[in-house]
Amino acid sequence: MRDAGPGRPSVPVVIAENATTGPACIDAASLAPQLVLAGHAPADIARLLHEHPATASNPDTTTAFLAALTGHWHRNARKPAPPGAPGLRTYQHRAAAAGLALLGYRLS
Repeated sequence: MRDAGPGRPSVPVVIAENATTGPACIDAASLAPQLVLAGHAPADIARLLHEHPATASNPDTTTAFLAALTGHWHRNARKPAPPGAPGLRTYQHRAAAAGLALLGYRLS
């Protein structure tokens, strides 16, 4: 984005010809740890991931993405808190624990 000048906000431009889509399982894999954080049992969410068409058709990609996301949370949770985000590291610790719980079911 470029500054459009004084008093003129910059506007992001999206070039549609560069747009892509990823595997359908990514959305469900991203949502699964959040469901655990919301109080759902990891076993129930793991079963949902196993049975849902978007994730059942690509189980290796689902597990790999969940592992990468969990690792991202785990690594960043150990860093110092950034200014203005006092609860971020606590959230990342909890999200990493939720991801590990789901991975335990997926890999057993």
